[in-house]
Amino acid sequence: MADSEVEDEAIKQLRLRQAKALRNVTLFKSPVQTIYYCGCYAANGLYSGAKWVASHPVTMLVILPALVAYAGTKWTGYKQTLLTEFEENVKYVVWWVGLGVLSSIGLGSGMHTGLLFLFPHILKVCLAAETCGHFRFDTRYDMWYSSESFKCGEGPEEVVSFADLFKKVILTAVLWGIGTAIGEIPPYWLSYSAAVAGQKNVTLVELEEARRPSHQRNLFQRLVARMEQWMVSFIRSHGFFGILLLASWPNAAFDLCGLVCGNFRFPFWKFFGATLIGKGFIKVTGQVVFFVAVFRKDSREAVLAWLERLLPARMPGLGSGAHSPARELHLFINRSIAKYRAKVLAKSAAHLAERRWWWRRALDVLRSRQELQRLMMGLIPDTVAEVWSGFMALLMAAFAMSCVNAFAQAYRMQLDEAEVIAARQRLEADREQERKQQ
Repeated sequence: MADSEVEDEAIKQLRLRQAKALRNVTLFKSPVQTIYYCGCYAANGLYSGAKWVASHPVTMLVILPALVAYAGTKWTGYKQTLLTEFEENVKYVVWWVGLGVLSSIGLGSGMHTGLLFLFPHILKVCLAAETCGHFRFDTRYDMWYSSESFKCGEGPEEVVSFADLFKKVILTAVLWGIGTAIGEIPPYWLSYSAAVAGQKNVTLVELEEARRPSHQRNLFQRLVARMEQWMVSFIRSHGFFGILLLASWPNAAFDLCGLVCGNFRFPFWKFFGATLIGKGFIKVTGQVVFFVAVFRKDSREAVLAWLERLLPARMPGLGSGAHSPARELHLFINRSIAKYRAKVLAKSAAHLAERRWWWRRALDVLRSRQELQRLMMGLIPDTVAEVWSGFMALLMAAFAMSCVNAFAQAYRMQLDEAEVIAARQRLEADREQERKQQ
């Protein structure tokens, strides 16, 4: 056997052992090791990112002077009202763009911030418009952790149309959509860097394996592989407009689009431009139209009334009740929305009336049995929105765990690659030593 074949076999065996060990780097199988690897990866990433940002010309010429001007204005109190308005706008933009990034950055395991924050925000705006009788309230404060309802302010009541509500929430949705487009950049750069280095991305390798016929795969897995294969050929055939079409609807497999574009070295600005237009403007516009129609009282009543006329008055196998199933659904949805609105208003009133620090409130609850029982009863969901919030909290926990696992595995892969390089150097040194002895 030739020396190169011996080297290839040794490296192959090493990579097989590394792949087997990598599968155990999860919070369930190796929690201590996984947390350690995650911390190392995060620390290295923060150091590299901070070093890059600090040395970038934009930081030196734009960001640093802007921060100095902001600090000076804040310290002197000059134009305090204008400065406060600027701070609120910055927090508003960072919050919603950041949520969009979190929604799509997880390579298939992103946090569902649309379901968690954006769509409840649209519901909250629609309910506030019904309560206030107008739409002249500030929606920027519905961010971070806020239990307050919107402050109606003063002014005459008026008819709030569909277009009024659409204009009230579309900017928030567009900011969120821009964030989802930004979150698609890491898969692109990951695959692009691998292509430049002459390597294949792990996800693309798994896709190629999935395309091969195998009796071990079920029908669903084969259908998913066919769909992904179609997406790859569609992107290669249509380029910019193909990416635009794939980004313009809620596509859970869009991460694959970034991987494919990076693997074939598709120009970055064409990829990001198509993704930005599709996700940041076209897709969110359709979502806002749909959810405003569902959450706005007049349009919701029209849709539910249409369903009552469309569905049969009795369902086979169900007993005869006072109302038809469609009517029961109509009443249930209205009761849930009314209860949700009442809870939001009650939480807002309690939040405004509370003057104690959070740790004092926690101590008071722990000391009082009645307060503790009231807290526990308040945690029991009794509306659809609260049940859904609990479900989404579980998804957030799953997202956090997937991030820890992904970071830990990425750091372990870096260690494995360094081990492979060292093994090749040892083999090369051994072969050189053998030649000298001969």
